[in-house]
Amino acid sequence: MTSNEKHKQNIADNFNLVASGYDNPSQRYFPVCADKMAEYLKPKPGNRVLDIATGTGMVATAMAQAILPDGRVQAIDLSSGMLDKAYENLTRLGLHNIDLHEMDAEQLDFKSNYFDCASCGFGIFFMPDMLASLKEWQRVLKPDGRLLFTTFATGSFGEPLNLFIKQLAELNISLDDNNQQLTEMQACESILKQAGYHNVQIHSEQLGYHLGSENDWWEIIMNSALRAAVSRLTAIQFAQFRATHLAEVKKLKTDKGIWLDIHVIFSTGKKPAI
Repeated sequence: MTSNEKHKQNIADNFNLVASGYDNPSQRYFPVCADKMAEYLKPKPGNRVLDIATGTGMVATAMAQAILPDGRVQAIDLSSGMLDKAYENLTRLGLHNIDLHEMDAEQLDFKSNYFDCASCGFGIFFMPDMLASLKEWQRVLKPDGRLLFTTFATGSFGEPLNLFIKQLAELNISLDDNNQQLTEMQACESILKQAGYHNVQIHSEQLGYHLGSENDWWEIIMNSALRAAVSRLTAIQFAQFRATHLAEVKKLKTDKGIWLDIHVIFSTGKKPAI
């Protein structure tokens, strides 16, 4: 297994682990951002949409509702667990214009010049080769087709995340470097242009909110990509880390709660016309 294949397998394994709790209220920035993505991308009724790293289907749902009655979303993810959860969500909502596929976003099983638009919510930084991924996504877009991806800007998750990183470092554990990429608007613009996209537009919005308690922050850790880091702790280390970390996060609480900074970058570009 190559290093890239191992990286992808680790991502799939972690998201299989968190799939059942991914839609918890503490991570409500996901559905809010999904709706924002539909507003930025503006898919039209009848469009063909590709949703990359669909997770539990939040972005796919927002896109699918916008392209009714004849449009269709092809939603892909590496994690079978997340796709199972997405299927549950779509069934509950009664949406029938989304197809779910377990697929590698760097090697799409779709023909060229097929989609009107493509979306990727908080997934591009998990790609081992982000530039190659963007070029592959462009391949399947029609000429003038539109791409939108979101990333977390520098400072997102604020002091709770800073404490998390600092306390893990004391145990010689660090976060995946990929999670720290595309956190600046200029970097997002640069990689889109490098991949050959035109009409590049970069926007940012603050979608933060207050958590009720330190336990809500722990819900985020245990039901997001952050879980991969604490999963490397022994059982004894895990228990000690949880107690110590939450004690420090609790100190951040004000009369409004614990501020969770969610500063999102929305990056859009078009495939050149023929």
